[in-house]
Amino acid sequence: MSRSEATLHFGLTDAGRVVLTGIGFVALTALIFPAFGVLSILIWTVLIALLVGLVLRPNIQLSGNLPDRIMAGQSAPLRYTLKNVGRFPAYNLCVRFDTLPKVIEHIGDEQIIPRLGPGETIEVMITIRPKRRGYYQIKQPICRSSFPFNLFNFGTSRDDAEQVIVLPAFSALRMCARGFGRPVRAGSARPAGRTGRSAEYAGNRPFQPGDSPRQIDARAWARLAVPATREYHDDFDYYTALVLDTAVPKIPSRSQPKEVKELEAAISLCASIAFTVNTDRLIDLLLAGPDLHRFTDRPRTVRLDRIHEILAGIELSRGYSVAHAEPILASRFREMSEVIFILLNWNEAYQQLLDMARRAGCHTTVVLIGELVEGMPATHAGWPESIRFLSADEVLSGQVETV
Repeated sequence: MSRSEATLHFGLTDAGRVVLTGIGFVALTALIFPAFGVLSILIWTVLIALLVGLVLRPNIQLSGNLPDRIMAGQSAPLRYTLKNVGRFPAYNLCVRFDTLPKVIEHIGDEQIIPRLGPGETIEVMITIRPKRRGYYQIKQPICRSSFPFNLFNFGTSRDDAEQVIVLPAFSALRMCARGFGRPVRAGSARPAGRTGRSAEYAGNRPFQPGDSPRQIDARAWARLAVPATREYHDDFDYYTALVLDTAVPKIPSRSQPKEVKELEAAISLCASIAFTVNTDRLIDLLLAGPDLHRFTDRPRTVRLDRIHEILAGIELSRGYSVAHAEPILASRFREMSEVIFILLNWNEAYQQLLDMARRAGCHTTVVLIGELVEGMPATHAGWPESIRFLSADEVLSGQVETV
């Protein structure tokens, strides 16, 4: 990175602020007492530090990249490589992000590099911790030098920024003993990401008691001198739909923080459920507020990442209705093994979705973030499952281990 391609950054250190404040006091004192000698020494010291620092400012090539994804609440160590591409040694170097979003903080003290000779390289570690999920643009860190007298710092950096996705906090949960729901025939409409089996030859294995004699492979038997049976993948799999409510019953005022803990708890719980069920089921649908996301054409390894990316960008919704998605869900629920609801409030629209899932033969799990209030039944007639009530504080503090 040449100096012409970089932006110069200049600032005062803590020691520099103290010295400039002292110069002001000495200048006021010189109006009463003869202190012009001391004042001149201080001014010349500052001017020399400024001139030498500008002339010998470091020409450091900084290489390293931010990760694409970071989980909220977790520290992320970032590794950067510094190379002195200038003709002179660089002294008193430190690397730090100049501006970070308010929800992302530095962790730990700055690492000071006393000297870096021409052509030398060194690795430094910067640790950051995001406090809230979302999409953020972060510029590269700046390598600064406080040489010669630690009064000013000089550095250069590029102006390009990288996007970082901060995922909601999630963890593996223990799902209640309820089975997987019914297996659903995959068919040709779902070729992507299948965990299960397709109607095709899978291979041979040794014949075991209880195997059908019709599946014995005579050629393999002749070749191996032991009975061998054919294995086929069947045409069934387990599919899951997630329904996430994003409308908080009591809308906060504009003077209150943008973050609503009930919504954050619901999103975090949805991310944890997706992470848990993804190991043995395919998540085919995500209804997040008014938006319906379908993952039928996506590979299995991509689905979970995409779901977490969607959850990272969800914001509070106002006055939406899920009625527009009912015609699509009515047909898709017949292709689902189970439907998991994560709700913030109870209304007729979600009752209709529950009834729709029941008629389609889906297994259902209903979790409501909040407290049980009057008029909200703890169970529903005809349903073996109870609605699970969880407080937002329980979810956000990591106390929920089973759903």
